[in-house]
Amino acid sequence: MMVPTPRCAILVAASVPLGFILVSAIPDAALACLYLPFFALALCIYDFLASPGAKSMTLSFDCPQILYVGTSAPISLELMTLEPKKGALKVRALLSLSGKISLCEPITITLDPAKGKGEFSLTPTLRGKVFLNGVFLAWRGPAGFLELRKKIDINKTIDVLQNINGIHEEALKYFSKDAQLGVKILRYKGMGSEFENLTEYALGMDNRFIDWKRSARFRKLLAKEFRLERNNQIILGFDTGRLMLEPIGSAPRLDHFIRAALMLGWISLRSGDLVGSCGFDLTFRHYLAPGRTPSFFLKLQRFTASLDYSAAETNFTLCLSELSAKLHQRALVVLFTEFGDSVAASLLIECLEQISRKHLVVFVSTPDPLTLNLTEEKPSSFQSMAESVIADGFKKERAIVLERMSRLGVFCIDLPPQALGGSLINRYLTIKERGLL
Repeated sequence: MMVPTPRCAILVAASVPLGFILVSAIPDAALACLYLPFFALALCIYDFLASPGAKSMTLSFDCPQILYVGTSAPISLELMTLEPKKGALKVRALLSLSGKISLCEPITITLDPAKGKGEFSLTPTLRGKVFLNGVFLAWRGPAGFLELRKKIDINKTIDVLQNINGIHEEALKYFSKDAQLGVKILRYKGMGSEFENLTEYALGMDNRFIDWKRSARFRKLLAKEFRLERNNQIILGFDTGRLMLEPIGSAPRLDHFIRAALMLGWISLRSGDLVGSCGFDLTFRHYLAPGRTPSFFLKLQRFTASLDYSAAETNFTLCLSELSAKLHQRALVVLFTEFGDSVAASLLIECLEQISRKHLVVFVSTPDPLTLNLTEEKPSSFQSMAESVIADGFKKERAIVLERMSRLGVFCIDLPPQALGGSLINRYLTIKERGLL
């Protein structure tokens, strides 16, 4: 594509007033002004012949497969032309993007004479997907009267994941706290449900683990040792409905839930369990079948990028029924969701009652920080006192709903975002130790 530059447009536009001036001053030179547009056209033709053609421009790029929220990542470009000309050529490049990311600033690539390199910097602000549609290129000829343009399609999708810097170090604290045999974290003496071996009874062991028949045979006290059961199914269920869009701190509520869930998923995979996930709002939209081994963690991360934000109201009856139909054996279902009031939560409680008959359910939510601040601050006026009383009513109503869930056998975790990960992992380890799965 060829476009005249502003310099060319100014020269053509100036030919009209210049013609009037020449006619009034020198009547015989009136025809000279007619040659000014042709002179601009000649310069455009010169720029076209002296510049590399659009078809000769080729582009190769290198971009990451994954981006993390709030972290900058480079996209390297290498531009080449099959028609090198004398001198350096400056090419302006603009990256065409779509998705949850801000636009990039254009860059300038210098071809000297046939090859040049440039780099864009991407900094996503929200989790999701970024689509690289293409790169727009523009360069001018030596005279600056003609600009050549070209779009090179890329059509590449990059997953934007929650930033999990430090998640492995934080999760390893729970392993080192409970491990007794170094890196063999699964052999917890005296805990679990799978029989490990017999050992001689020592002071401090639980008397319930003494094997009296074998003790009588060998004429000494022998106790059973157990280890934690493997191959349990852990399903991380994410509500992506309207209430998940509420910002808490610097991120939406859903992103805080995803970070806590990834910590639990990493520990569960390291413990030998199978971890799967799902996402739902008005309908059941996404499902990841449970997988094992630590290498499955990357697939779990990539799955969270597909959990898009939605403004729809969540249909718990439809979605939890479909989730229950996909699970063919008892599983630990960790449900990350939120409720607005006791009336809206009544339907949720009925659905939890149905699914908790077959599976073990952990309900994870986080309270509204505004309500917590209003109940903890000392009122300074009549209005602030009224706000505090109303917020305290909401807090009590929330506690009643959580108590009703607990009576159904559902484990409830309702904590601020910074405490969700640790509490969720502790609850998971407790469930494993007690053999509830």
